Amino acid sequence: MAANAKSIEAAHASIRALIAEKLKYLVPMTIIFMVGYIGLTVLAGFGKSIMGIKVAGAFNVGYLLIALNYVLSWVLAFIYVRIANNVFDPLAAKAAADITGTGVSR
Repeated sequence: MAANAKSIEAAHASIRALIAEKLKYLVPMTIIFMVGYIGLTVLAGFGKSIMGIKVAGAFNVGYLLIALNYVLSWVLAFIYVRIANNVFDPLAAKAAADITGTGVSR
């Protein structure tokens, strides 16, 4: 019974570590995205004169910021995938090993 309690406690600790690590990366990434997205929306509503400034031909600041918003989304997605592969997956494998009690982890 004591060995089972130790393995359960190890599994809980592994899951807590995984969640803490995810929060360390996901909260800033979410804030960055939301500031960009909501900022663009607010600018579109209240900064029409700024958004209408021509950059090249019919291409204006509004179009530029919308394009940059798409780029920001893709960049954040690529960063997340790299972090997930290098940081989250090994922690998840360790948590799974602790839960199943196999003791095999990466």
